[in-house]
Amino acid sequence: MQGVTLYDHNSLSKELRLQLASLDYFLYEFSQYERINFEPHRTKAYAICLLSKGELKVETDLFYNHIVAPAIFIIGPSVIRHFLPTTGEFEAQTIFFDKNFFLENQANIAYLEQYEFLYSKDKHVIGLNNIQHQKLSTYFLLFKQTAQESFAKTPAIARSLIYIILDEIATVLEVQEAQDVQSHIPRTRNQQLLFEFKKQLVSDFIRHRNVSYYAQKLFVSPKYFTTVVKEESGKTAGEWIDEMVLLEAKILLQNKELTIAQVADQLNFNDQSTFGKFFKNLTSHSPLDYRKQLSRSN
Repeated sequence: MQGVTLYDHNSLSKELRLQLASLDYFLYEFSQYERINFEPHRTKAYAICLLSKGELKVETDLFYNHIVAPAIFIIGPSVIRHFLPTTGEFEAQTIFFDKNFFLENQANIAYLEQYEFLYSKDKHVIGLNNIQHQKLSTYFLLFKQTAQESFAKTPAIARSLIYIILDEIATVLEVQEAQDVQSHIPRTRNQQLLFEFKKQLVSDFIRHRNVSYYAQKLFVSPKYFTTVVKEESGKTAGEWIDEMVLLEAKILLQNKELTIAQVADQLNFNDQSTFGKFFKNLTSHSPLDYRKQLSRSN
């Protein structure tokens, strides 16, 4: 999305306080909440996280994920990720890698698109059995060791390990889907409608905030659409729209190079005052106060 602040590889490494041999790929281990950015944010990197102990709760765009170890989850570039506090200890490690680095010497520039779990809203969290977890842990350890080296062939080795990890995840998912084919319970029509609404909202919320627009896109009447969304989620369609706009607002406000008026403009508000009222109504804070709180917490 044009104008939206992202963590590029350099700013991401600074946020995580890492000294890196390469910014194109690195592994980050975390087990303490104070080292997680709890504000909604994006990165330009692909992220593959192996959760070995405990649990994590994270919203990706508008989709809630409760991840229990052992598990692996994958977040593509530009997806809003919002980590939520949980109780108890956890251990996780995340591989970040740049798309251009990965595709170097790759003739098929669409190579990554074969991995549905990189982009699908409902397939990027994958539970693991002990054998699968042990195997992936071995690859992650090899990647960690490789990422700390700086030999001529180090980037090629790191790239090869990412290929292996992606294929291993694809294999795990293939096995699970084959096992679940008999027991899998498909979404109901109403659940699917809510799912499609969230996907559409993530794409269109800057330009379209009218409930009837989304009902029309999903080929249902506004009345039926409104009823289903409320019954399935406990929130109105309007509340979902406001939540998406608020997430984007918080991301933009983290970019201190943007004035609040510019944030309002990028979010398609008529003026700064209208945006300020919207933000305060949902958070009890003005955009300026929110930005000051971020500065104090850093």
